[in-house]
Amino acid sequence: MDILNLQPATIEWRVYRNDTTLFTMLLVDEDGNALDLTDWDFESKVREFPADATEITTMTVTKVDNALTLELDTDDLTTISYFDVEGVNSETSQVSTVLRGQIFVEEDITR
Repeated sequence: MDILNLQPATIEWRVYRNDTTLFTMLLVDEDGNALDLTDWDFESKVREFPADATEITTMTVTKVDNALTLELDTDDLTTISYFDVEGVNSETSQVSTVLRGQIFVEEDITR
């Protein structure tokens, strides 16, 4: 039996509290070709638990060609939190989550 998996890629993102934290990902097809993200707008939110009603923070998502750069403020994060990156196509209203995961925060010493 084949399984159809439509879940987004999942990562563990390990960060250090109060450091500038950027992460860039490239969106490509199965052959490694750049995806056309012209009509797509992306956003990302961080919550302590996935089902929480309020977010801890919103990440800045910058799109350049097929690259998405996430900028995360780690100051107010809990030790473990959850995030995803969701895109909406402005022409078709299609919604697609391209990445999800957990953020693990290591406490800094110098502050």
